[in-house]
Amino acid sequence: MRKYLIVVLVMVFVKPYTSLAQINLVPNPSFEDTLTCLYSGLAGINQCSDWYSCRSSPDYWTGCSQIYVVPNTVASYQFPHSGDKMIGIATYATQLAVPGLFREIPGVDLIQSTINGNKYYFSMFINQAYSANSNVVAQLATNRIGIRLTNTIYSPLSPVPINNFADYYDTLFHSDTAQWINISGSFISNGSFSKLMIGNFFDDANTDTMNLDSDSLTYQYAAAYYFIDDVCLSTDSLYAATWTGIKDNQLSQLPISLSPNPANSSININGLISPFSEYRIIDIQGKVLQNQNLKPNSTNSLNIDIAALPTNMYIIQFISANEIVCKKFIKE
Repeated sequence: MRKYLIVVLVMVFVKPYTSLAQINLVPNPSFEDTLTCLYSGLAGINQCSDWYSCRSSPDYWTGCSQIYVVPNTVASYQFPHSGDKMIGIATYATQLAVPGLFREIPGVDLIQSTINGNKYYFSMFINQAYSANSNVVAQLATNRIGIRLTNTIYSPLSPVPINNFADYYDTLFHSDTAQWINISGSFISNGSFSKLMIGNFFDDANTDTMNLDSDSLTYQYAAAYYFIDDVCLSTDSLYAATWTGIKDNQLSQLPISLSPNPANSSININGLISPFSEYRIIDIQGKVLQNQNLKPNSTNSLNIDIAALPTNMYIIQFISANEIVCKKFIKE
C-alpha cells in the first residue's frame, strides 16, 4: 500500500512539474498576435499583444501597414526570423542623433513568475539594421544586448533606469545585417519576478559601439538598431536551446488550404497533404497541443476537431522527412 501511494504521488506531482518546465514563459514570443493593425504611420509596441514599452518607443514591424510594411521597414530591408512580424529597438544613439541617454526597452508579463534561486535559460534572435536614409541613420552596432527581470511597472513616462545591470547580456558585437543571429545564455534568478525586459541596460560609458560605415561624419548622427524575434525563457536548457520560433515555410509552394478560418468546432484541410507523415497543432508559445500520424498517400483532405481548444491563434504544422509546412488559423 505504501509503495502504491508513493507511485501515485510521483505521477501527480512530478510529471506536471516536468511538463511545466518545457514551456516558453514568454507569451507571444514571436510577436505574431496583433491587437490592432496600424495602416498608416509607424506601429508601436503597444499594437503587439502582451508587449509594451518600458522605455521610449520600441517599434512593431508587421505586414499590415501601408507605409512601413515588412520587409520594407524604414530601418532596413528584413524579413522576420519566423512568421511575418517582429519588433525593433534602438540600443544606442549619438548625442547629435538623439540627445540624452536613448534606449528603447520593450517588456512583457511572464506566463509564470520566476522562482528565487532557480536557473533560467534565455534565447532570442536578433538582426542588425543598416540604413543611411534621411529618417534613420542606423549604422552602428553595440554589445551588451540582454534582459532584465522586474516586478516594477515601467512606461515611457516612468522609464526603467539605465543603471548598468542586466540579469543576462551578450558581450559580443552583432553586426550581421543579412542573417538572424541567436544569442542565448543562463542565469540564476535572485528573486520572484513577473516581468521581463529586453534591451541595452548599460549607459554610454559602459557600451561599446562599432561603426558599420567609414563615413565619420555620418557616424556622428547615427544610432544602433536591432530587430528582435522569437524570444524564449525556460527552466529547461534543451528546450531553450532548440526553440526557434514558429516558422512559416516561405519556400514551399504546396497548395494547402484551411477552412473555415476563423473556425469554431472543426477545421477542414484540403490540398496536397499526402507527402506528409504527421500534423501538429501548436499554440503561440510553441507548445504542441495536438499531433497525429498521417498515412502516406492516403488522402488530400482532412477534418480536425478543434472544439476543445481555447479561443486564440494557432499554427498547424505538416511534417515530412524533407520539410515542415505551417499554416495559421484562429479558433473562435
